[in-house]
Amino acid sequence: MKLKFYSNFQTMIKQSSYIFASLFFLLLSLSIQASENNDPVALLNKMSKAVQTQDYQIHFLSQDKNQYVTTYEYTHLGAENKKDVKALLLYLEGAAREIILHENVISYFQPDSESFSISSSRIVEAFPDIIYNNFNELTDVYDFTLLGKTRTANRSVQLVKMVAKDKDRYSYVIWVDDEIYLPIRIDLLDQHSEIISQLKVVDLDENFDKKAVKEYIETRSYPILLSIEKQENVLDSWRLAWLPKGFKEVAAYNVNFYNSDIATKLFSDGVFSFTVNVSSEKANQANQFIQQGGRTIFSTNIAKKNIIIIGNLPRTTIERIAQNIIEK
Repeated sequence: MKLKFYSNFQTMIKQSSYIFASLFFLLLSLSIQASENNDPVALLNKMSKAVQTQDYQIHFLSQDKNQYVTTYEYTHLGAENKKDVKALLLYLEGAAREIILHENVISYFQPDSESFSISSSRIVEAFPDIIYNNFNELTDVYDFTLLGKTRTANRSVQLVKMVAKDKDRYSYVIWVDDEIYLPIRIDLLDQHSEIISQLKVVDLDENFDKKAVKEYIETRSYPILLSIEKQENVLDSWRLAWLPKGFKEVAAYNVNFYNSDIATKLFSDGVFSFTVNVSSEKANQANQFIQQGGRTIFSTNIAKKNIIIIGNLPRTTIERIAQNIIEK
């Protein structure tokens, strides 16, 4: 009888140990997951990976302040290797335009103008640059704050606010899906925290016909690939004496536009970007500003050259950049 009792007791101990061990690892896993979800940077990194590697189809609205709403359907076939990623963006109103990503080439099909292709790893009209970052590399320039949970597009989401420490850039509030980590809403805020541009998903489908989309993309005939050559000596006679923290030159081009040679340099911090464009033609005109949602266009003259700066930055920042363009 005693032997049986001890045998049953040992069995209970083993079972209890197994249950406690399983419970421990379950709690540990949940704790790690909760910790990651409470870390805004880790959450945004999950979002960035999800956008690039998952299969999904979304319908979304895009609107700049005081402008009409534009509606889209975006279908994405994700992959770890960027070359294997395929995507299709359809404009749902107006002219039947579509943009296709296939083998690191973006093709634009437009019924009202000639179609063309360019080399690119993503469709920039779908999500803004901010989505495709390693957010660990942005912590020196930006502060990240969790704003809590809410619900949109019938999905539970977490809100993350991203603000430049130097206050010379716009801010973002990104609504990240709790389950699959896709961005469901992206608000671009000005320096008064007012929304100046918004992308808002209204429907998300993970069970769309992936085979049909893949076949459609792979069997299309694509227009000729345009060649844009980068230049090493663009704007060699000019320099920028001041740049917002984190910005660096990422590309330079010489472009002939309407028989005018234009030297262009592109600067970016991975989130926001701007170009400095210097025309070879002599010019003499007053300074001009144009604001289009989050995009600022500033035209000025330096040493009788027309200089145009275009960027998704506040007017005060664009103006300071312009004031610090110096002829060598």
